[in-house]
Amino acid sequence: MTYNLFLMYKKPTFRFFVVLTAFLAVFVAFNPLTVEAAGKAGFEGGRYFIGGKGYILKSLFGVQHEFEKGFTADLTSGEVWTLEKIFKIEVTPIPLYKISSPSVVEAVSSPALLGGGASVVSEAVSLVQEKESLKIKTRTIFPTSAITWGIGKIYNDEKLTATAGGKVVNVAVLDTGANIRHFDLIGRVKDCKDFTRGPVPRSACEDKHGHGTHIAGTIGADSGFDGKGVWGVASESGLLIYKVCRNDGTCWADDMAAALDFAVANGANIVSISLGGNSENFIVRNSVENASAKNVLIVAAAGNDGPDKASIDWPAAYKSVVAVGAVAEDLTIPDWSSRGVNDGDYIVEDREIEFGAPGVNVESTWLDGGYRYLSGTSMATPHVSGLAAKIWNGIATSTRYNLQILANDIGILGDDNASGFGLPQLPKINTAIE
Repeated sequence: MTYNLFLMYKKPTFRFFVVLTAFLAVFVAFNPLTVEAAGKAGFEGGRYFIGGKGYILKSLFGVQHEFEKGFTADLTSGEVWTLEKIFKIEVTPIPLYKISSPSVVEAVSSPALLGGGASVVSEAVSLVQEKESLKIKTRTIFPTSAITWGIGKIYNDEKLTATAGGKVVNVAVLDTGANIRHFDLIGRVKDCKDFTRGPVPRSACEDKHGHGTHIAGTIGADSGFDGKGVWGVASESGLLIYKVCRNDGTCWADDMAAALDFAVANGANIVSISLGGNSENFIVRNSVENASAKNVLIVAAAGNDGPDKASIDWPAAYKSVVAVGAVAEDLTIPDWSSRGVNDGDYIVEDREIEFGAPGVNVESTWLDGGYRYLSGTSMATPHVSGLAAKIWNGIATSTRYNLQILANDIGILGDDNASGFGLPQLPKINTAIE
């Protein structure tokens, strides 16, 4: 009968709600059977999907994110046992992903220029005012190179001095947030949301890790108001900064899925995801499939678990996602770059690598207003995301095909499990005198 109450009473009376909620709360928290059974089951607690959408159920356990067939919530082991054993409600663990473990190679930044610990801009009007005020400031931190070796490879131009492209294209960056006040990013940021703290995204995206700021710079940095910063691949693109990872670099899969759904519904053309894990998840799969159906291109990091075959992470492993491995400046494949299960037929299937891109000793924007070098497939991914923005033609599948056409074979000949189609590059500019 209790199970039926959860399903039938969508809008209970206030008195009924108070009495039943109080009873269940006490039951869940203090029932000795719950505590004892939880210990036997070996649950540790965490984030879970609850297969139901009843008003009482959501009120009792809280809601992190709502999805079509249920919602996610942080549950104790006792709550998990109670839902499954007493109320016979489906409860599924949510994977905890992580950013693709970058290593800090060298710090080029000096003490905070823009106040890395300050709160981020939360309203559009404030961001506009901030952009204007930054123009009168003096830059004190400079990158080693305005055009990084990776950007040069993508443009296939050793004499490149500036980048362009991506105008009217929106790239959503699902990561640790970003320093949206960074000189090289503030002119590109169009949205800033935090999906880690509940069902309604907060208007904030402060990055206390640095990873997301680095990714954003590789995609769309515009060298700042003075032209003395670093350039991203598509320096005219709009950046949608969506924080889905905590400050320690861990990322619940449902936060990522909710941000992906939001990005699709709010004008993203391309979504860049430099995080992942070993567990496939139906919530993420549904969001990925929805994005593909809505003409949104997803680019994701393959992971840093190589060199074993089939070490690719999810969500990069979905065939509808562009999976990117890392290459060094000499176009060799680092051992740590994850591998796929490519069969050499140049047809992308689940768990296959699609491209290799610059991912070793990559310099980009950092959370304190300066710059740092990082390595990882995380760093390779935004090179491809940025190139997709630069060549975007309005159709996700067509743009993806064009990326494949632009790829130059590297590593093992053919569609190999480390670099797939190869390194996507713009056609080389012929500067020779006729």
